[in-house]
Amino acid sequence: PEATTRDRWGSKIAFIMAAVGFAVGFGNVWRFPSLAYEYGGGAFFIPYIMALLFIGIPLVTLEVSLGQYHQTGDVGVFGSIHRRLKGVGLGSVIAAWVLVTYYAPLIAWVINAFFDSFRNAAIWEDSTGSEAYAYFLEEIIGEKTLGADFLPTRMVWANVGYIAVTWFVVWLCLAWGIEATGKVTYFTMGLPAILIFVFLGRAVSLPGASVGINAYIGEWDMSVLVNQPECWSRAVSQIFFSVGVTFGVLTAFGSYCPRDGPAFQNSIIISVCNSLFSFIAGFAVFAGLGYLAYEEGVELDQVAVSGPSLLFGAYPVVLATLPGGIHWVRLLFFTLFLLGIDSAFALTDAVVTVTADSVPGANLSRKQIVSGWCVLGFLTGLLYATDAGFRFLDVFDFYINFLVIIVGLFECVAVGWIAGLEQQCEELGSKTMLAYIFTTFGSIIAASGVWFGIPADGNALLGGFVTLFVFYLTGMAVTLFLLKKTRDSMPEESQRSWKELLYTLYFKNVQDYVEKIKKQIGYMPFIWGVLIKHVIPPVLIVVFVLGAVATNSEGESVFGHYGGYVAWPYQILGVLTFCFTAATMLVGAAAPDLYNWTFVPQVESSFVGEDEKFPAEESEEQDVEQVDESNPEKAQAEESETVEKPVAVAEPMAAETKAEAEAVA
Repeated sequence: PEATTRDRWGSKIAFIMAAVGFAVGFGNVWRFPSLAYEYGGGAFFIPYIMALLFIGIPLVTLEVSLGQYHQTGDVGVFGSIHRRLKGVGLGSVIAAWVLVTYYAPLIAWVINAFFDSFRNAAIWEDSTGSEAYAYFLEEIIGEKTLGADFLPTRMVWANVGYIAVTWFVVWLCLAWGIEATGKVTYFTMGLPAILIFVFLGRAVSLPGASVGINAYIGEWDMSVLVNQPECWSRAVSQIFFSVGVTFGVLTAFGSYCPRDGPAFQNSIIISVCNSLFSFIAGFAVFAGLGYLAYEEGVELDQVAVSGPSLLFGAYPVVLATLPGGIHWVRLLFFTLFLLGIDSAFALTDAVVTVTADSVPGANLSRKQIVSGWCVLGFLTGLLYATDAGFRFLDVFDFYINFLVIIVGLFECVAVGWIAGLEQQCEELGSKTMLAYIFTTFGSIIAASGVWFGIPADGNALLGGFVTLFVFYLTGMAVTLFLLKKTRDSMPEESQRSWKELLYTLYFKNVQDYVEKIKKQIGYMPFIWGVLIKHVIPPVLIVVFVLGAVATNSEGESVFGHYGGYVAWPYQILGVLTFCFTAATMLVGAAAPDLYNWTFVPQVESSFVGEDEKFPAEESEEQDVEQVDESNPEKAQAEESETVEKPVAVAEPMAAETKAEAEAVA
């Protein structure tokens, strides 16, 4: 086949800005600071930082590095690891699409509020936080016509228009290629980063600000780490959803980087920048809330400190009390628009990338693909342009949490357990590997059943750990017995040591995969493979079970009865979305040939190995290359070396994808 070219970011900074812009969104402002306030102030940063180091950064590294190595979107990445994993990639893309279809209407409501502030400034200047939020729900979203069952009754035509505007902006940001998208992010991410410091500087100068800041981080109630153990799972959930993994975005963005880029270094920068934005936003938010409590003469806990009521109620009211207040409110809405729009076009790009890398997409231009998805996004968004739009958003946002945890679990299983599994079975025996896998996952599932499946009478925690250790030790005894039989069956001259066999059992497959990709993408620490295989999957299982068995005040499972909404359309649509995505992944595992059309494997490539640069870096080195041309012998040697490199780079990928290429053909 002919070598193919792939679109590239204009520079490394453009890639970083785009990835950080995607990760940073409304949740960094309305969710993270409130979690710190709720769980011991500064004490919450202990589980949060641990979750960042042991879950957030490794997962970001997984997606960026695999996209960069395989030079394709999520479907191609996981299909290249094993042909039965294409459904995992499709599952992540479905999650991205579900999210962006309700994220775009949220941005549309922000646009509506921005323009409404020119007509009805008094509502922000002369109201309490609860009154302003009620206005946002009833007039901006249109809920004033809803009944007690929250069923939609009408279209809010203003929001239909603003949803169209949102998708048009998304189209403008994506249609001209990834290099142009990267340039857009200098504005959509760069300006909010500046404005958050503007809000911070103004907020900390207000009376009462110190009270809010003290509640945010000044108090360190370490007892919550023991007395409220859910703070650990909340920290994991916040990191997991905040960095934006499992939506295929970082994989797609990584695929537009040079294949030899420093994936691990870039992933650390992206993750840390996202957390820093949350940290700084917390000061701006709570300084303002402390001022609002001071102005209203109430305690801080009587002011809205989280969720939409913070961004569209309490905080605009805080800003409206300042000199020139309504302009501060408009600046807030403009900042929220920028925070939202780069997340929206990033999520859309994940879908666009997978489409472009598919068999049908090979015959379409990028503008055609982007246009098709934007039109479909607008049509899907009409559901949220009804007067019940916020209720649909609330329901889908709840059920998508389960979806992305499952996708994240399967992504880790793909790299940590499926990659190299065939060779492990050949070396250690299939029965040994089956016993080991059953022991590892069975023990944590059984323990979770005890922790969350029986009444919390004080013995559930201990009983869960006892179950975990007994199950694991028993299973490992069986595993080691089978491993001994395998070892005894080896010829004496080739019999391997127990140390080597245990390393092969626990680490070899994932570390072999790390060694394979690091030849192209650079440094990857040993601990990364350990976390992906042995730490993150059990944590995600616990978080999933914790959410799945949660009950409401009436003792009903929250899954299927969320928020007290009626079964149709709310609960049924939410559950069906989860089930459809799970079924997509299972079908891919059972009948992988059905998904052969979903991506075109790269059997040859035009990237230039270790010498490939971002376009901006290439232009900076042109003068040096022109000077070298004065030496004919050296130029001839370099030309020969350049010709040979693409073949060497393409060779490992060709071996992996030969069967897939034949199937597609």
